[in-house]
Amino acid sequence: MARIENLEFYNLSLMTGRTKVMGIINVTPDSFSGDGLMKHDDVIKNAVAQAQGFIEQGADILDIGGESTRPGAKPVSLNEELSRVVPVIEAIHHQFPEVLISVDTTKSEVAKASIVAGASIINDVSGLLMDPAMINVALEENVPVVIMHSQLGACIQQFDRLDPLNTCGRTIDVEVASDLDRMAIHAISRGLTRHHIIIDPGIGFAKTPDQNLQLISHLDKIRALGYPLLLGVSRKSFIGHTTGDSVEKRMPGSIAAATIGVLKGAHIVRVHDVAETVHAMKVVDAIRLAL
Repeated sequence: MARIENLEFYNLSLMTGRTKVMGIINVTPDSFSGDGLMKHDDVIKNAVAQAQGFIEQGADILDIGGESTRPGAKPVSLNEELSRVVPVIEAIHHQFPEVLISVDTTKSEVAKASIVAGASIINDVSGLLMDPAMINVALEENVPVVIMHSQLGACIQQFDRLDPLNTCGRTIDVEVASDLDRMAIHAISRGLTRHHIIIDPGIGFAKTPDQNLQLISHLDKIRALGYPLLLGVSRKSFIGHTTGDSVEKRMPGSIAAATIGVLKGAHIVRVHDVAETVHAMKVVDAIRLAL
């Protein structure tokens, strides 16, 4: 089973090794990027095929989610999310037992069942705030958790609103860094260690296009917190706002944003276009080493 046995070593490898690429597998009918696998007849077969493609293209982690966070998406019940995610994780883990799988969920029950099925990382877009039991699952299973900055609202669908984040007069990078530091300290106070924690600035979640651009350009302020840093910019609306491109045409802008993000301190990039990103990150890493 692809479990992370030594969290301290894995944490160090993220922060000192090459950039890791996380491939997105959406087991949803309504993904904002249009790649949700539930639009196809055989979801599990297609998910395994997509996983195989991503692995062959060089993905380090597969991130599997069963609830869309796009604006206007309807909440998914616990049973529905379990039925979407767990069989897919089981099938992918059975076929590719050595690959690291991340489960993208805000529900502790889904996280627990997914880990039993073969997942090794919890990716919680609520920053562990929506379900307090999520920390217990991470502790019991001893798995890393991604804590994302999202300005938690009444429901997931509020995360991507375009209202400016109220930064109380501070710059967006200082505000997000302060919030993430506070969230990580809270998780540690509940029993997690620093080695359990990966942070994500939450690009596109409750931030304006300009705030997203500013946050990426000052990502080094987030990295300074000292945790592995995950960046998700792939196909997001701020890219379309900048270039005028529709979702399916945003790969070049996504790679550009990921490149700047890595040069500013990101350790993991979460993407739809794995092959192209893997090649780009090889060049970025070579340039970083040459500096």
